Amino acid sequence: MSKDFVKFWRIPEGDCELLSAHFNSQTFGRHSHDRYAIGVISGGVERMYYRGRHTLGGTGSVVTITPGEIHDGLPAHDQGWQYRMLYLDPQWLGRTLMPEQASDYIHLFHTAFRQMPALARTFLHHHQAIEASQCGLERESLLLELLPQLFECKGTHDESVSRCEKRAVQQVRCKLEDDYDKPASLEQLANMVGLEPLYLIRMFKKAVGVSPHSYQIQVRVAQVQRQLRAGASIADAAFACGFFDQSHMTRAFKKVVGMTPGSFRAAGSRV
Repeated sequence: MSKDFVKFWRIPEGDCELLSAHFNSQTFGRHSHDRYAIGVISGGVERMYYRGRHTLGGTGSVVTITPGEIHDGLPAHDQGWQYRMLYLDPQWLGRTLMPEQASDYIHLFHTAFRQMPALARTFLHHHQAIEASQCGLERESLLLELLPQLFECKGTHDESVSRCEKRAVQQVRCKLEDDYDKPASLEQLANMVGLEPLYLIRMFKKAVGVSPHSYQIQVRVAQVQRQLRAGASIADAAFACGFFDQSHMTRAFKKVVGMTPGSFRAAGSRV
């Protein structure tokens, strides 16, 4: 079995992040991204939990993950899976492609994997060309040629959660996001929304896909990513984002991102 391979880099155009990886042993725990995660599986099979169900993505599958949607990722083939990914800031994407939409609009992809062979070929070609290019204008042109094709898929806001539950879940999510660097007890969160702690856990996990504690961890990891992008040291980012110590942060970071904080930070030099 070949070793896991990860290449991660960042380009100035839209502050976009790109990944080329082959995973045999890596398993991603349930988490979410603060960015769109768009890509194509170029080999093997990935198994993913997304929007309440597990699905398989084989070679040629287009990966479409909405910001904030809980998902995981596991190998479902003896050779794991290989893919190329693009991570897009939703605000930049909105300004670039959907200026007529509200500023908080999030395009909802209902499924994580789609069989669109022509788009998959185009994505892989453009992704490889962006990787090879040393010209900002060329990279930006390639992105703007590719993205409208990806977002032609129809999307709507999720209306599956009841209004009362949605409000309570949103309150808890906002609390964890706003106070990501502070400890939060289940009792505190439950009192805030007027629910019993056990019921809050069940409702939150049903709506979001993970427990409030797991959600807090992935919010903190997202904050660490932001600080590392801005040039902070790994130790400072771990402390500022509420982790017990650097080793605790590193374990959580790799479980969510698929690489160490050091590798992520090293990719931050602008092309």
